[in-house]
Amino acid sequence: MSQDLVEVACRWVDALEQGDVPAANAVSGLGGWDPGPWIAESWRPRVEELAGSDRAVSSARQVNDHMIRVVLEGNGGQAFVSVVLDEAAKVVGTSVDSDEQDGRFWVVVGCPEERADELRAFYTMLTHGRIGPGEGRMHPPRWRDPAHPTQIHLDVLVADLDAAERSVLEHGATQLEDFPGWRVYADPVGHPFCLYPGLTEPTDRLGTLVRVVIDCADPPPLARFWGGLLDMPRIVEDSPDRIVIGRDDDRLPMIALQRVPNYQPPRWPDSEYPPQMHFDIGFDDRTAKERLALELGGTLLPPQGGSCPVYADPAGHPFCLCYKGE
Repeated sequence: MSQDLVEVACRWVDALEQGDVPAANAVSGLGGWDPGPWIAESWRPRVEELAGSDRAVSSARQVNDHMIRVVLEGNGGQAFVSVVLDEAAKVVGTSVDSDEQDGRFWVVVGCPEERADELRAFYTMLTHGRIGPGEGRMHPPRWRDPAHPTQIHLDVLVADLDAAERSVLEHGATQLEDFPGWRVYADPVGHPFCLYPGLTEPTDRLGTLVRVVIDCADPPPLARFWGGLLDMPRIVEDSPDRIVIGRDDDRLPMIALQRVPNYQPPRWPDSEYPPQMHFDIGFDDRTAKERLALELGGTLLPPQGGSCPVYADPAGHPFCLCYKGE
């Protein structure tokens, strides 16, 4: 890379801040992609949420050979922008975070291509968080049917359970089961999720993702794996059939490892046994985390043409290790 990467990253951020699509196209290597809608729908709302208005670049530094960290500071705080560049010093990825913390993950939900927009709108309504559709062939799970396993599901905290139920049903969800204290639904394409009452802080979204629940045959080795990879040392719950881990600062959802009878893992890349959900995990030092994933019992899976390497946890759940923003 011959160009000054910090300068390139700052030009990219400036183009996004100005909504200058020609300038953004000149800096990025994302041919055929129109950044205009993304600037309006994703970039600007996220940056305004974190940094507020009257913002400007306060600092920028090179994190590694492919990443620059740009900090925007405004009247509402700071936004940390990770800019990923390719060998030609073209921008190929961007993420906006509330801090520089490693190990942030995004939940990618299996979805038929033609229903991706519908599912994206559903989860934006529900949590406005790190959840999005992954397009491709899928076999929807069937609640309580081990032949069509859930594999992973989401627990969402809401302020008013009845009001939240009305909203998710209006947006295409279906109710699966009603327990004392929480309820289970399926999203518009069939993935189960749970709603729990208890959200007390004001929010502009319906709910907050509080747990990602991962099915397995044996929780302890899976807890050691995800606890080590995501730096989640805190044991929130420990029982023979369920272990819940988290970070001390609670800036990420907790992870629950749950024993299920007749557990059936996904078989990546076999499309007949697809993962219902998977994680995209962003790190500043991906190489170190790749080594750690293998040391903790993960498995490198065959590449399928994506930009991030794909691994499986000890229970067979695929996940991608990426540079933040890739």
